[in-house]
Amino acid sequence: DFVGDMCRVIASRGRGAVATQSFADFHRQSARIIRTAVFGTDDDGRVKNSFRFAANNLLVTNVDIKAVEPTDTKTRDSLQKSVQMAIEITTESQEATAWQESARKDQEAKGKLERQKLGDKVEA
Repeated sequence: DFVGDMCRVIASRGRGAVATQSFADFHRQSARIIRTAVFGTDDDGRVKNSFRFAANNLLVTNVDIKAVEPTDTKTRDSLQKSVQMAIEITTESQEATAWQESARKDQEAKGKLERQKLGDKVEA
């Protein structure tokens, strides 16, 4: 099955390229990394427009990336935990910022009220 063979070759190239990248780099540039792995680059370092499978001359001109997820369950669990921790940290940071802003506004209001009271006493 030549289509199946092509799919296996493309998947292998993709896995090989991804294995050499840090998570942060892959996360930022996944589409470029995968396209470069599949099509290769020309002499100027630009991604080529197609990949010809030599065994049967099948020409691939585009790849659609439907999902990017690890196949290893340990890696997947670790990644999910990392994402959950990042969400929690962001949420806690936003809550702390909101609380600090609320406290600042409360202090401003108390200060204005005290000034008003002092101003009223002076006038009386």
